[in-house]
Amino acid sequence: MGQSVGKLAVIAGQGSLPEALAISACQLGHEVIIFTVQGQADAPFSGFETIAIPLGAIGRTRELLVESGCTSMVMAGKIRRPSLARLKPDAAAVKLLARAVGRGDDALLRAIADYFAEAGIETIAPDSLMPRAAMPKGALAGRLDPELQPDIDLGVAVLDSLGMHDVGQSVIIQDRRVIAIEAAEGTDAMLERVAALLDKTGPAAIFVKCRKSGQDGRLDVPVVGAETLRHAAKAGIGILALQADGVMLAVHPGTLGEIAAELNLTVIGI
Repeated sequence: MGQSVGKLAVIAGQGSLPEALAISACQLGHEVIIFTVQGQADAPFSGFETIAIPLGAIGRTRELLVESGCTSMVMAGKIRRPSLARLKPDAAAVKLLARAVGRGDDALLRAIADYFAEAGIETIAPDSLMPRAAMPKGALAGRLDPELQPDIDLGVAVLDSLGMHDVGQSVIIQDRRVIAIEAAEGTDAMLERVAALLDKTGPAAIFVKCRKSGQDGRLDVPVVGAETLRHAAKAGIGILALQADGVMLAVHPGTLGEIAAELNLTVIGI
């Protein structure tokens, strides 16, 4: 373990990634405090100091980070989107929502990062704390039929075009056709709805995931984990094409490759 480099706040949503990220940050020398988003965070966080925070309490959360001596923060894990009534935003959150209205998730997350920066709290990129979790280039599992490369190229082109509009990070392509685009529902829900749209007798359906063009690398980094693979397999997806060094893996690449092989999925870094 290296020399301590200051307290780090992990703002934790759903899934195993926040805990894995916290463990990796400790190994890099950070003193970590987990701020669990109420109704969202579901990992055990054994051995860590945890503080629960309501999703809409941006002002109080900043106060808690300052009081705890945190000088940096990282956001990790999925967040279910509640209605505005259930969100119950505080005064600071209302101002940030107004500043980002009509401009998409990236704009809101940038506004949040700027708000914390005003109190001396730097927002850092999740993948900077887990460099070994970046999707590598090449095959993790299976092999790609060269005839399917144009489908992947189409998926990348679609995502590149949509990125400037702050639209989702994933698309599903089959037989040169765009079958589904990830929108506000998120990756898992997109995979659930696409099952009925796929041609089960056609060529392999391909799930393409990339970082949005122009995206702030500190915020909303695209992540793929074991659950994504299971949802993809259940939907009838045959291939996952993930941007190398652009998509973060929630588990070790070797582990993800083993899970993909068990599910008869091809996973490649592009």
